[in-house]
Amino acid sequence: MKKVVIILLVIICGGVGLLAYDWHVKTTIQEDDQRVTLYSWTDEKGAKHYTNTQPPDGAKNIEESKGYKYVDQPLVVKIKNKTIEGYKWIKEKLFKMKDRKKKKQ
Repeated sequence: MKKVVIILLVIICGGVGLLAYDWHVKTTIQEDDQRVTLYSWTDEKGAKHYTNTQPPDGAKNIEESKGYKYVDQPLVVKIKNKTIEGYKWIKEKLFKMKDRKKKKQ
């Protein structure tokens, strides 16, 4: 019994440690990726565009910025969002089942 408890504690601590490390990396250690160049430009109709590709000929007000901070969501936030989506999906399915039962009666 003690071995099972110890193994479970090690697994839980490892999971918490992984989530904490992932949170730290994705929220504090962010470096610019100098390979990415972003462009902003205005077309003939006056609409402003933001792309990572060269603007077409005839574009006005072209601005080029080198480097880009890519910020991915931490794993904890992704898990939370997936859980919420799953809850909403299950809730929707349950309400559909209740509506079907009411229609049959």
